[in-house]
Amino acid sequence: MYKKGDLVEYRGGLATIMRDEYTTRFLGPEDEEMIAHGMGHLAGTYGGAVDLVLLGEMGRFYKIGISEIKLVESTVDTRLTT
Repeated sequence: MYKKGDLVEYRGGLATIMRDEYTTRFLGPEDEEMIAHGMGHLAGTYGGAVDLVLLGEMGRFYKIGISEIKLVESTVDTRLTT
């Protein structure tokens, strides 16, 4: 699961996640047609997404599917404490 502050690779560049991973509905062109014909409740697919900012460009992207990004460095501390 991706967390706010994680460093990821997106479209060949580095980006920082600005919001923890969340579940959303993705719609494609065929889904818009289903909605137009009264079948919107069947349209789309659900999956994990994040909001991120590209480093160096300050371009902000919203609702990016987690299948499109690759984790470079996590801000989450995974060390065990005793």
